[in-house]
Amino acid sequence: MNNEVEALPKNISVKKMFSFFQKAKSVAIFSHINPDTDAYGAMFALRDMCRSMGKKADCFAMKNPDSFLDQIFPLTELRTDFSSQEFDLAVIVDLNSLTRVYGKFVDEINKTKNVVNIDHHLHSTKITDNQIIDPTKAACCQFLLHFFEETNQSITPQMATYLWAGLIGDTDRFLHSNLTKDVLLDAAKLFELRAKVQFVYDKMYRRNSQKDIEIQNQYLSNTFFDKNRAVGCTIFTLKDMKKMGVDAEMVKRYTTLIINFDGTKASFLCVENQPNIFKIAIRTKGLSAQKFAKKFGGGGHDCASGFVFEGTKKQLKSACKVWMNEILNY
Repeated sequence: MNNEVEALPKNISVKKMFSFFQKAKSVAIFSHINPDTDAYGAMFALRDMCRSMGKKADCFAMKNPDSFLDQIFPLTELRTDFSSQEFDLAVIVDLNSLTRVYGKFVDEINKTKNVVNIDHHLHSTKITDNQIIDPTKAACCQFLLHFFEETNQSITPQMATYLWAGLIGDTDRFLHSNLTKDVLLDAAKLFELRAKVQFVYDKMYRRNSQKDIEIQNQYLSNTFFDKNRAVGCTIFTLKDMKKMGVDAEMVKRYTTLIINFDGTKASFLCVENQPNIFKIAIRTKGLSAQKFAKKFGGGGHDCASGFVFEGTKKQLKSACKVWMNEILNY
């Protein structure tokens, strides 16, 4: 698995994908490192589906630092002790490469009897032949809504809430260019399924604490621009975050802060997750963040993508100045 390929295998049918769940006795569900709302939404919605079918099912991830995610998803129920001997089906959601799965899980995933992949990103690598990749969907959670409907699965209000959080997160409240008529129609379906719409909005977007204000002040005071102020860049180091008493997840809530400025076409938010390892979040208006991120081994959506940079803050700042000019050609 996870070998470079010239042409990815075709998607299996929804019926075939569902047959893996029907035949399985125990299901382990995974997503990418530092899961976001779409990843967690897909994981927990699938877990609840499997349990309603009488299957043993658990989600595996390294828990994020405490944040709003804990208030939407039952993150205390995440497991980290995955063994292929305990599960006969591994499900990988919302990612396009095993390199983005937490490392300690990968070897055991490769030993699992059956592995399936459900995603909405364009792929350049092969995880498994048993996949459904649907880049027409704005979120993995949007695809799962259709998957549950087509397989006649009951969608509880809790599952609908998980799916709603994923859809809202990956469209940023319907602000991104991945917005389509179907996104809005599916949002209406989740509303009718009694998703806790206001609850999710309150936890994700209406919670400015004193720490949030400090983050925004730090963000704005440390942003630097190209000469035309068309591209902005901000860097948060581990030292910065420790000084403020905040974590990367709190900082990432403000990824769109600079791109919302008049005249700004692109922004880079650079957050140090480990010493000299920075997660770069790109946001764009009218430019392809996805194509730009891809050349650095990253990916995502046309207006919201990311990649990883390894180096010192000084090296990163120099790289940012180059990127700020280059991205205007995308």
